[in-house]
Amino acid sequence: MLWDVNAGYTRLRLNAEDTDINTNFGLDTLHIPGTNGTDHAYGGIPAFQISSWANLGNANTGNPFIFRDNQYVANSNLGWTKGRHDLRFGLEYYHSGINHFQPQGGTFGTPRGTFGFDGSVTALNGGPGANAYNSFAQFLLGLPQRNGKVVQNINPNALRFTTWAWYARDRWQVTPKLTFSYGVRWEYYPFAISDHTGVKFFDPTSGNVFIGGLGSVPRDDGVDVGHGMFAPRFGMAYRLRSKTVIRAGYGISVDPNNFRALRDTFPNITNMDYQGNSIFQAQCGFLDPPTNKKPKRCNFAPSASLTGTNATLAPYPGLATGIALIPFIGLGNGVIRLPNNVGTTTVANPFHRGYAESYNLTLQHEFAGWVAEAGYVGTRGIRIPLGLNINPAPIGGGNGGRLLNRNPAVCPTANCWGDINAVTPFKVTYYDSLQTRLTRRLSAGSEVGIVYTFSKAIDFGENEGAVFHPFPGNWGDNKALASFDRPHNFQSYGVYELPFGRNKRWAQHGIRNILAGGWQLNWILSRYSGIPLTITSNVNSSNALGSTNTPDLVGPIVILGNVEGQDATGKFVNCALTSTSCQYFQTSSFAAVPSAQLRYGTAGRNILRGPGFFDLDTGLLRNFPITERVKFQFRLDAFAATNT
Repeated sequence: MLWDVNAGYTRLRLNAEDTDINTNFGLDTLHIPGTNGTDHAYGGIPAFQISSWANLGNANTGNPFIFRDNQYVANSNLGWTKGRHDLRFGLEYYHSGINHFQPQGGTFGTPRGTFGFDGSVTALNGGPGANAYNSFAQFLLGLPQRNGKVVQNINPNALRFTTWAWYARDRWQVTPKLTFSYGVRWEYYPFAISDHTGVKFFDPTSGNVFIGGLGSVPRDDGVDVGHGMFAPRFGMAYRLRSKTVIRAGYGISVDPNNFRALRDTFPNITNMDYQGNSIFQAQCGFLDPPTNKKPKRCNFAPSASLTGTNATLAPYPGLATGIALIPFIGLGNGVIRLPNNVGTTTVANPFHRGYAESYNLTLQHEFAGWVAEAGYVGTRGIRIPLGLNINPAPIGGGNGGRLLNRNPAVCPTANCWGDINAVTPFKVTYYDSLQTRLTRRLSAGSEVGIVYTFSKAIDFGENEGAVFHPFPGNWGDNKALASFDRPHNFQSYGVYELPFGRNKRWAQHGIRNILAGGWQLNWILSRYSGIPLTITSNVNSSNALGSTNTPDLVGPIVILGNVEGQDATGKFVNCALTSTSCQYFQTSSFAAVPSAQLRYGTAGRNILRGPGFFDLDTGLLRNFPITERVKFQFRLDAFAATNT
């Protein structure tokens, strides 16, 4: 019997600032109200995101930041061998605390202010969709269709996460040929808290933000996270012959999401996000039911004017100048209203934690010094969390048709908020694969191996990223090949000690040993498929705000394979937008949804696959012994040796 107890503590500090932080370029040079602030951390150049053009200014949403994170771990394990049973039991405790300053608003908002120009304000009514020239013209007019800024009101932004777990496992040697392993694990993830209160939790049923531990609000904000989850696991190994082994296994792993996404909730962060409304009642070409006439306009109004210029011109009277800042009103009694035009993050309540089921069945056989393996490996992700927009609009709904905005009990003005992201246990993901391996250990520590996997992965989205079509009636449209799906994955590797030098086949003595002895060659060759891609459209063909619009697929998908343009000397150069020398696929296979139709395009999610990947990394090294325990190593490494 063996009993061990372990404990540990880790502290991590990271911080970064950009080179422009010492200037209030937005206020002092561009004179745009609402951009920089009085605090040093809000200095820098505002971001100007212009569709089809490179961003101007500092569009990095992640800086500046200061992280001071603490982690505490403790576990106790008991091992006991009795007869044919190898038993093991254990308890685990994990606690982490983050103390962050990082005003962050997804992929748009920055602490310096951000302005978006997608061409929708200057696009031709009833004409084709906005293009790069529309976007740049909109920028020159100073009329963004979206603008915003992120302010951190509470510094540090401090969250605390805890995990409790216990396990029991038995490895049973049933017969000399058969080993059976079985066990169970229990894990519990309490709802996150802050350093002095609970976390700030947005309740979509009321439109309020609850701060746990203040007033009558419970410390866990009333979020139901359950009472922990059991995760059984089983495994079997059977020696069919002296050199043949069959292995099989099944297990459940609990999703370890610790509610970290709640770091960027209001009022810790005020993410001001102003978006211009669409100025059509239906879609270009549709008849307006009250008048039976086509609407006069079918693009978007600006959300603001940069400096007041063009702010009073028809049809845009009374536009806000710059960014309208929303003051911090404090935490009150623990229940505060989410202000209009402020985005936030929340989690589903109740939070039915997800899990992954894993299956495998493999056959291993040894022959002539080689070891070969082949087997099936599969995974089903049940309710793995995704970032689900809980305030989307249906097709044709516009801003007033968003799910929360159209509920008068939650949003009396019918135009309260834009996108609100909720970390939500969502649907099922699928992964199935054939995995093979062939290896051989040679003399003197040399080894070679080949690994190949053929697989397929299907899901509704990845890594808490946004769901393409978040409106409940369109959830099924998101099911497609996963963005990480690579059907073919081939790897070859080797470590080979050259047969020269002392105790080797050749050049064992003298000058030949000094020059040629002790060299080792190694390599890793990788070749695998590209990942799926989604073709999106900058035409708002659906007026389903919060969703991603796609074009129509009007022809077969043709891969041209041109990744970059090259001149006559082979030098990589920029090329025109319409030049086929820069086109990876034939763009004529896609077309914008006709202006008279209100719908998503027929091109679905991840229907195109990007270019594959090839890489060869090589190395050559030699060890020079100095003493019995000390050696000097000379090494040459070439990464991406073929530059392909």
